[in-house]
Amino acid sequence: MSLTKKIKNEKSSKQETNQLKSNTQNNESKPLKKELSIKSILIEKLHYIKTHLKEELFFIFCVGGIYIFYLLYGLVQEQLNITKFGAEKKVFGFTAFLLALQCFFNMLSAWLVSLVNKEPKDNTPFMKYGFVSSLLVISTFLSNQSIRYISYPTQVLAKSCKPIPVIFMGLLLFKKKYPFLKYIVVIVISLGISLFMLPKASSKKNIQFEGHDHLFGNFILFVSLMMDGIMGPFQDNLVRQYKPSATSMMLNTNIWNLFLFSIMAFARGEVGQAIDFILEYPEVIKLIFSFCITSAIGQQFIFLTTNKFGSLNCSTITTTRKFFSILVSIFYFGHSLDNLQWIAICMVFGGLILDLYISYSNKKKGALSPVATPPVKHSTNASENKKTL
Repeated sequence: MSLTKKIKNEKSSKQETNQLKSNTQNNESKPLKKELSIKSILIEKLHYIKTHLKEELFFIFCVGGIYIFYLLYGLVQEQLNITKFGAEKKVFGFTAFLLALQCFFNMLSAWLVSLVNKEPKDNTPFMKYGFVSSLLVISTFLSNQSIRYISYPTQVLAKSCKPIPVIFMGLLLFKKKYPFLKYIVVIVISLGISLFMLPKASSKKNIQFEGHDHLFGNFILFVSLMMDGIMGPFQDNLVRQYKPSATSMMLNTNIWNLFLFSIMAFARGEVGQAIDFILEYPEVIKLIFSFCITSAIGQQFIFLTTNKFGSLNCSTITTTRKFFSILVSIFYFGHSLDNLQWIAICMVFGGLILDLYISYSNKKKGALSPVATPPVKHSTNASENKKTL
């Protein structure tokens, strides 16, 4: 009996010992598990911060690139129209020749990027780019030509107002319906532009033809805006249907642009005259080269931003960039504005900010805004290209 009791006591003692060991191990493993859990959470958080920090830094890089190169582009563009060369005070007025050179640099830039990135084959029929490019060429040429009749801030302000031609042509050609707030945007922007143009020209520095030709400058700028309005839907449809890459679209569009502007330059007799001008006044080469380089690099930043962050973010950046382009032009070149014109500028960009707000709201609801550029890759880029020229 005592032997049985002794065996039972030994068993219970062993069980207690094992239980004690098990409890000790569990107590030791709990802090270890907790420590591992904290470490994994910290690693995940660090990875999240690192990823988003890289993304935010890259976004700042893109914004900086667009601002720097397009602000420089605007300054050089206006400088080309202001600078008078030689004793006769000649101005380099060969618009088609200049834009053909610009398109050549843009095309070369896109081709080099496509080689580096090993771009896939573009399935878009080459002729499809031709129609969009034709509208772009007309818009760009008239926009640049208008600077000879109206002040540069007026031209930039008017070309910033994309919602007006888009809504106008959408109603006229495509029978689209728009939210009530979109019409408010158009009214505010239209009033702003009208108020800005009511006073006498803010500066005559870049205007070569004064008097009644001032009205002609506004007219061809209006036609340029209408070309933008017609081009937008066709361009968006091309992107939706064939989904070309940004670089491929930039390359093919600029091939067509170069071809069409070259024909225009030869037809207007600008090629020989421009070459003679450059040979007589070689100092103009620096301005022409700067004009082309800033345009090519600026376009790359536009396409890069749309690819990485979407067309709506790109629209926001380019809208604010145009506001600063006007400010830089006013202060750098000494354009004098009265209080009414400052109010007009605020009205125009207030309307544009409202349009962007509507676009963001529609995006959150999952609906595409008819006025804002749809969030399809690459469609805004060419729009920015044509608007900034």
